[in-house]
Amino acid sequence: MVTLTKERVVADKAVIFEMRKSGSPMREIAEKVGISKERVRQILSRNLGTTKHEWLSTLQLCNETGLPRNRIIELQEKGIVSPSSRWGAGKRHYFLWNADSVKIIADYYNNNHLCRVCNKPLPKNRIAFCSDECRQECHKYKYMTPEEKQRVLANIRRYREKKRRQASEVITQNETSKAILIKP
Repeated sequence: MVTLTKERVVADKAVIFEMRKSGSPMREIAEKVGISKERVRQILSRNLGTTKHEWLSTLQLCNETGLPRNRIIELQEKGIVSPSSRWGAGKRHYFLWNADSVKIIADYYNNNHLCRVCNKPLPKNRIAFCSDECRQECHKYKYMTPEEKQRVLANIRRYREKKRRQASEVITQNETSKAILIKP
């Protein structure tokens, strides 16, 4: 696909630049244009000064936002942020994200991601509660659904009945041991 004429090389460079700008990996560019991956790298570094594209990988997005990978994927599944490019290699799937995704995620967490108890904005490292105190408060009886309250009450009843049986067994054992001691 590469010819020796100067116009054709310029046309191939334009294709290379456009594909790299859209986030294509160098291997894919090399296959499409018909040159080696190393030659693609040389053309990009000589003309653009770098081989990097303007998209962020999922790992880079995680580092920029301070969020773990699974949280980024959750936001993508909710439709809050969407990848700019996707490609698969075997069983793995890779995403490239626009640089604006960092701002979108920060805005989401600042505006919409609130604590379930106190309605304060959540820090980036928290999912549902802003602090351990709020998490503990949420697990209190007054925040439970009616079904959860019934389950807790049933557990309390079982616990108390078990303790009553144990206490009565101890009392009967003590009475029988006293009776044995008194008989001789």
